[in-house]
Amino acid sequence: MGKYIVHSTLRPLGTQVMNRTGGHTFLADEPAAAKGTDAAPNPVQYLLSAVGSCMSVTARDLENKEKNLTIKKFQVDVSGETTSYQDGSSRVTHIDIKIAAETNLSEADHAFFLKEVVRKCTVHESLVG
Repeated sequence: MGKYIVHSTLRPLGTQVMNRTGGHTFLADEPAAAKGTDAAPNPVQYLLSAVGSCMSVTARDLENKEKNLTIKKFQVDVSGETTSYQDGSSRVTHIDIKIAAETNLSEADHAFFLKEVVRKCTVHESLVG
């Protein structure tokens, strides 16, 4: 079980937000078309990158635990679509995930490995549904 805390502070420039967590800081922003400064990814891009990053970290974790597994390549492409509603709200309504992976495993074991990556990815499991 883990607890994570992120402090997000709106900056006085456009829609820039400075985020702090642990010893890390990172900026979020919106494109100019949304009155931002396009100085950083927007929150939806961070959400989608969290999915791909989590799957990649999960793959490495599985490799570290499995002596017979070697990952030669692991790449995750994540795309998402948002829907805007009449009340002004919006949400991510579709996420598509494509994994390109090469391992030393047999075809059946490789398929099982990929299923385990998806099953054990905390961010993916948090967004299911």
